[in-house]
Amino acid sequence: MKERILSAGMLMIVLGAVVFLSIEFKIAIDIFVALIGAASVFEFCKAVKLLSLYQISIPSIMFAVLFPLLMPFGAAPMLGYAYTVIMLCMIVFFHEKISFKDFAYTYSMTVLITLCLSAISLIKDIDADHRIMYFTMSITIPWLADVGAYFTGFFLGKHKLCPKISPKKTVEGAVGGVLFCIFCSLAISFLFNIVVYGNNLNINYLNAFIIGAGGSLLSILGDLSFSVIKRAYAVKDYGDLIPGHGGILDRFDSVICFAPYMYFVLLYLPVVVN
Repeated sequence: MKERILSAGMLMIVLGAVVFLSIEFKIAIDIFVALIGAASVFEFCKAVKLLSLYQISIPSIMFAVLFPLLMPFGAAPMLGYAYTVIMLCMIVFFHEKISFKDFAYTYSMTVLITLCLSAISLIKDIDADHRIMYFTMSITIPWLADVGAYFTGFFLGKHKLCPKISPKKTVEGAVGGVLFCIFCSLAISFLFNIVVYGNNLNINYLNAFIIGAGGSLLSILGDLSFSVIKRAYAVKDYGDLIPGHGGILDRFDSVICFAPYMYFVLLYLPVVVN
């Protein structure tokens, strides 16, 4: 427990540094997403024992790095096409070494991870004046849903949610995670308005509620979905970079499902109403 809390504190410090840098340099968020995406793809390839197939693992990691960095310049679709062509070339030229199954796993999961995480970069551009608040919400809301679920399940959990996928998760924990996530979405909106923007924002708390309610369910879905992959390949965690949490992908699996949802909600139901 102590190790887990200390690691969470370090993660928040890193997140705070990105937020601080992004005040002057918007690209700090894109760089953060690029690094997280590359680490996630690397950990996935390692977990499914495909990292040694450098013909497909290296292009996949490079795609994850470059995609969010090229998005502001409109070059991301071109990169996506180039990545597809490269991967198809690899399966043709190295067909005796790379099976279609290896290609399909690596390509599909790389695209899924990269595109979903890149929604964080899109979120910051929806409303440039309030990008710090939106970026913070996109990362911390699914994390806090995990925190709420963990502690509620620890103290009150009795009924298993998906015992064959994640034995420690409980129905009570899931409910606690949803409620805590909603509270945090509302609280973050309120605190940013008061502390950062001097109570000058017109906050739509109903929209913040929708982000928290739907996002909490999707964060659980992301967590369970990536747990299925770990079960299939008999790995406990995707990595060990974050003590008590596992790897980057273990910590960001819920964000992968949540970030696109938040992006689409903000397009039509912004938290900050002008």
